[in-house]
Amino acid sequence: MRIAATISAALLAATTFAGTWRDQLSPPQPGPFPPPRPLHICYKFGWGLIPAGAAEADMALTDAGLLRVVAKGGTTGAVRALWRLDAEGTSLCRPATLRPVSGTQREVYSNETVEAKFEFDGEGVTRTRQKKSVAGVKTKRVLTPNLFNMPTAFLWVRSQRLQTGDTYRCAVYPQSSVYLAEARVIGREKCEAAKKSYDAIKLGLRVHVMNRELQMEPHKKFKQAFAWFSDDSDRILLKMTADVFVGSVWMEMDKVEFPSSAE
Repeated sequence: MRIAATISAALLAATTFAGTWRDQLSPPQPGPFPPPRPLHICYKFGWGLIPAGAAEADMALTDAGLLRVVAKGGTTGAVRALWRLDAEGTSLCRPATLRPVSGTQREVYSNETVEAKFEFDGEGVTRTRQKKSVAGVKTKRVLTPNLFNMPTAFLWVRSQRLQTGDTYRCAVYPQSSVYLAEARVIGREKCEAAKKSYDAIKLGLRVHVMNRELQMEPHKKFKQAFAWFSDDSDRILLKMTADVFVGSVWMEMDKVEFPSSAE
């Protein structure tokens, strides 16, 4: 889903790593924090002081015992007049390991529709992609073990102990390239979201992107980024901000609900 991938990628800044980038990855196993309970959550996005978009997502277990995230959103207001986008996507993962199983993305622009499917396994991911204006389907195979997609990367970070000073690194495949993402726990502070003040865990976020030589290099368009998780039994992603080449962008929770198992 392009809006989520764009905003999330824009909320990561570059750093420097020594040695082989694969040597920098944290163990891929989830941490001690349990998976989230079922929820429905809404976010709003902005560019500086301008509202730019909105998205909502549902997270719950399937009958087969997989954790499913279903999300949809798009640009709004003045930004929509400049860049029209409606997007939706799904992600399935195994709750015990938080390893992604599969995913889908559909992006509808003013002049184009793009659809993609992702199948993850122990060696990497297979992506199939189709533009409605072009005949045929393109298939891409990426051989990088222990890949996360965007939803499972956040679930994996959320699962860790998140003590001040901890740093976690993982390989992420949000759409078309492999990223080396780093989350560093800065500390605890208050965070405002959905007209409420939360005790929150603040993280600094950084990223490298894989080049054609299969090496990681700093992402040139992103400068500085931060994320806040609620410091409670749910660890909800409350807010993300970043300074990028076009200015300041942000994402903030607007509403969250926890449906009962009977609903």
